Amino acid sequence: MNNTLDVIFLGNDDARHARLVESLSHLGFNVRRCHDLVDVYDRYSRRPSPLVVLEAPLTDVHNAAVRLRAIDRSLGIVAIAPFTDSESRIRTLLCGADACLPPDVTGLELAAVLQALVRRAVGLDGMDTGSGADSGAAEEPAQDGWRLANKGWTLISPKGRTLGLTTGERDFLSRLVKSPDRKISRDAFLADGADEADSGITRRRFVDVMISRLRRKAAANQMTLPIRAVHGWGYMFAADITLDLDYRVSTPTTRADSQQAWRNEEADANASA
Repeated sequence: MNNTLDVIFLGNDDARHARLVESLSHLGFNVRRCHDLVDVYDRYSRRPSPLVVLEAPLTDVHNAAVRLRAIDRSLGIVAIAPFTDSESRIRTLLCGADACLPPDVTGLELAAVLQALVRRAVGLDGMDTGSGADSGAAEEPAQDGWRLANKGWTLISPKGRTLGLTTGERDFLSRLVKSPDRKISRDAFLADGADEADSGITRRRFVDVMISRLRRKAAANQMTLPIRAVHGWGYMFAADITLDLDYRVSTPTTRADSQQAWRNEEADANASA
């Protein structure tokens, strides 16, 4: 599957459903909305997704979970329904769902559950996912942790994968890993050129949009970023990371590309503010 953050979402076309979809989109997920099971099966057959959210009557949820699980055993399935007792949740899990959530679930909680399913599917960078003595023989040896190299312009995963950073991403990660406990508030982050005259763009919206882009870019490169949201405050880098600023590695991202990407982030933030 090309995108580990791709989600097929079955739900009613109402305001609450729209808020959940909007929250997931802001957090970096690519959500494809469906309004019935036929649409779910059709979209999945045309472009499989690693994650499916099913908000429907339990009978429909059970039927869909059984069918989708038979197609792909690694699929992450989340069921949203008014579960009346533990028996109904158990039955749903046995049909193939991975998690059972109530209708009043928040977007942040749903995103956290989906992120957990992503980690289960692709594994955290740095962990050996091979099965056999020779499975990792041709791979690069794992490093002790993450590295921020090339004067902060390149992020290197424990498996040696590299990710070129934009100006905003570089500034954010540099400040994040230098902060105590690798935590930073949204208000403490100020991107180059972003000040009170920035046409009403808030620091919070800028950082949220930038991190969503960064997560999508990393997922496309098969890297699971250990950036965690600290509810109501900011973000943290939940892994060991070394500032190896003098280490050189060639990446396809140039300074000009980075500046243009920063302007794209700014435009997205302004549009969604």
